[in-house]
Amino acid sequence: LKLALAKATRSRPVPLLAGMDEDGEARDDGGDYVKVEPSEGRPLTGEASGSSENLRLVGKNGEGKSSIKLLAPLSLVPQVVLDSSLKRLGYQVVEKTFRVLPFLTIYGGTAALITCVALRYRWGVLMSMMLYSCFMFFTAVEMVVWGAWGMFQVWMHIRTDWYSLYLKEVLGDERSPKVRRNESAGSPLNHGSGNDSPTIERTMPPPTRVWAQNSVAEMQWHDLLHVVMIPTYKTPMECLRMALHALMNYGLCRTNLAVCFAFEEREVEAQDKARELQEEYAGEFAFITAAYHPPNMPGHVPGKSSNECWAFQVLAKELRDQRGYEVDDPRVVITVIDDDSELHENYFEGLTYHYLKAKESDRYLTMWQPPIVHFKNFLSQPILVRNASLFTSLHELACLANPVDAHVAFSSYSLSLMLAYSVGGWDPDFISEDWHMTAKTKLMTEGRACVRPIFLPLMNYAPEEEDVWGTVVSRWTQAKRHALGVSEIVYVACKMYIGMCECGNLQRAVVFCYRMLPLLGKFVSVHFVVATLAFWPLLSHVLINFYMWHSWCYIEDLPKTCAECCVPMATVTEMGIREERIILNSWMVYFQERANACFGCGLVIAGSWGAFYFHLVRDRVEGDWFSDWVVRNPIFLWIRTTMEVSVLGWFSSVAFGSVPEWVATARIMFTLQFHHVVAGMVGRSGDAEEEMEACDLQVGNRRRVASFFSSKVWR
Repeated sequence: LKLALAKATRSRPVPLLAGMDEDGEARDDGGDYVKVEPSEGRPLTGEASGSSENLRLVGKNGEGKSSIKLLAPLSLVPQVVLDSSLKRLGYQVVEKTFRVLPFLTIYGGTAALITCVALRYRWGVLMSMMLYSCFMFFTAVEMVVWGAWGMFQVWMHIRTDWYSLYLKEVLGDERSPKVRRNESAGSPLNHGSGNDSPTIERTMPPPTRVWAQNSVAEMQWHDLLHVVMIPTYKTPMECLRMALHALMNYGLCRTNLAVCFAFEEREVEAQDKARELQEEYAGEFAFITAAYHPPNMPGHVPGKSSNECWAFQVLAKELRDQRGYEVDDPRVVITVIDDDSELHENYFEGLTYHYLKAKESDRYLTMWQPPIVHFKNFLSQPILVRNASLFTSLHELACLANPVDAHVAFSSYSLSLMLAYSVGGWDPDFISEDWHMTAKTKLMTEGRACVRPIFLPLMNYAPEEEDVWGTVVSRWTQAKRHALGVSEIVYVACKMYIGMCECGNLQRAVVFCYRMLPLLGKFVSVHFVVATLAFWPLLSHVLINFYMWHSWCYIEDLPKTCAECCVPMATVTEMGIREERIILNSWMVYFQERANACFGCGLVIAGSWGAFYFHLVRDRVEGDWFSDWVVRNPIFLWIRTTMEVSVLGWFSSVAFGSVPEWVATARIMFTLQFHHVVAGMVGRSGDAEEEMEACDLQVGNRRRVASFFSSKVWR
């Protein structure tokens, strides 16, 4: 079925199912695929009722050695699912509606508020502004409360001895050493204390079939093979070396950690870089490989997502053909990081612990996410950029720490090879690769996939150029690209409709919709908050206090007589506003003003948390932070950060938040296909942006799901 769907879409090469050749015929590799009845047990199906069958790879002796589970029972292919005119019409309605809604909400909502004031429909303005201010107040509370809790979690995770915790909680060894320590395992101050990843003889985990034949128990600590994919384009070698040095902190990096660089073939120096890195770091990792994404591939938008799409196929083929690891091998974990990222020294210990501790029904349906901290070049960031880095980092941390939040992968994350393969890898024609992969895995698994945090911060760089103005412009460029993630709202809504049609029965469709709504709500709320953050609170204050003063009184003046009231009765009668209306309006103004004030204070407090967050990761920051007397003192840095956020925070939210979102909501009205624009980095070639923008989207291009019905398939 997967092969048939792949041939129908013709969008990109899709990795073949293990045991099949390029023509879809069975390959004699020691086993055949057979149906497994539900009574035989399906440990990965969880709550899903959509899998009509399970497949198990059995040896020639008939005994099952490993199992491949249908983690993703939904195909979500519109050519197959939308098999009637009514379904196709419904799809078009959903697609057009969700392309228009963001525009109507942002532009139309603003225009509607002003129109209501002009027409003196005050109740509607006050009610909407009160509800909006309360919503934003709770958003600020989330950042303050869960941001502080997240920092505490980071402090605890940094001090955790993950191998000792594994011995104690997974293997039940009560004699294991303490699970807390003053310093992390890789710290020079630790002197090797703790038991994280004890060294073993130089040998990689055995190939899939060897391990399956000899394995008599559950996976152990040394069984996992971590493969790190690093998409890169014209990145300075110093940055790539930094990323590799961070990976070398893993105690088992020589046996259980491999690296796959995802280069763009259009980069002239790509092969020389790969060869130099392979020679320089020979013997430091299990293996280092490289993939080169060809230019101008049909349906491929140059950028991180298409690069990973190609690299994943190359990697899966190499793992199978050269290393002996099948795509259904549960021991292989893929980690995607940006090329300017520095993983925490104990990240892979923490990932191994969480992976092995998770139940089998959850392990292969989970993506793990570290907090992303844009503090690597914190000391050289201009104030406006630094404010944006603070709020972005704290917002991501607060969301990960909030247990009721619908977590979304951001920038760098980990997932099992089985999950990545079951959903067909990465899509080549989307800009927001991280959000899109989250949505895709959750949609195709009927909402069972999830993202879980590992509070070991990943450090990366904010965009930076040679001068201040160039850095601000580069950050603006990055913000515009991030804002285009609003198109993921259209993708999720459309795929939800297709998935509900594919479910086959009402109960299953309702359950699927129930599981997906939190993710859709998260996408909507994030873009709504960012788009309105700079303008609507200010607009509401101006509208209420300068244009609507004659429709409400201060609460303390309500019991007074009309002669002493702030709104004379004559004016009230003349304006057609009765006394009970003034009272109702006054209560709404009362809540709105206080919610607005608390929201502003909450943002300042949340921003000031950045000073303490910085000191949690200060030793990993580039430059001499100790030489700055303000930065080295947490209290002084907190005071400075509070002042910067109070004075210039609004300007940062305008430049890097609201305006890019307003532009993006207008753009998706007309198209959902965008060019990937690379943010600035000191040392990156100046023509990087132009080359990445140059792509041919016309020849043989598979249209995005929102433009599907204009293709020849339906003509």
